Amino acid sequence: MSLQILVAAGVVLLAAAFALSYISSRKKLRRILIQAQEGLPSAQYEAALLYYAGKRVAADKTLALHYLQSAADSGYAKALNALGALYHAGKDVTQDDQKALSCYRRSAEQEDFEGMINLAVMYRRGTGTDKDNDQAFAWMKKAADKGSPLGQRLLAEFYYNGIGTDKNEQEAMKYYTLAAAQKEPVAVKFLKTRDPRLLRNDPL
Repeated sequence: MSLQILVAAGVVLLAAAFALSYISSRKKLRRILIQAQEGLPSAQYEAALLYYAGKRVAADKTLALHYLQSAADSGYAKALNALGALYHAGKDVTQDDQKALSCYRRSAEQEDFEGMINLAVMYRRGTGTDKDNDQAFAWMKKAADKGSPLGQRLLAEFYYNGIGTDKNEQEAMKYYTLAAAQKEPVAVKFLKTRDPRLLRNDPL
């Protein structure tokens, strides 16, 4: 399983595998691994992705989790979101919704839009916390306004269905359009077809 575990819209958002594609040289790979050993959180996060997926290095989930935990302990937002997703899914760690919530919150508070979306999902579902549509809407809007295409599409559905806010089709269309401009697939399909079946009663 790759570390791209999406949780929003029925899946946990953990966009991470993108980091693997740009490590194109042995020199860059060696630098990342050395910096990870030296304790640089961003390098530890990248090394965790590499070891988890077995890309350019032999797969080693124990080492991957070590680096991911170390980067998260240092407060690195992307590592916190990734670790939260693993706790949420119970993948290679003991499933723990409260730890997932804590990780997502710490990531979201650093304005990481993936952490914001996941925190919104937790509030919407009442997972690891009381269900709170107002908080779900607030965090999803922060992600959308930060430029996340998935956040924009999900916020559009919040507006369309009146989740944590009044129903507002004008605002829904605004955010569908913003998401489609970034090629978010559901938003693109909806704007092309105007198929009402794509407008779910509950986006999460």
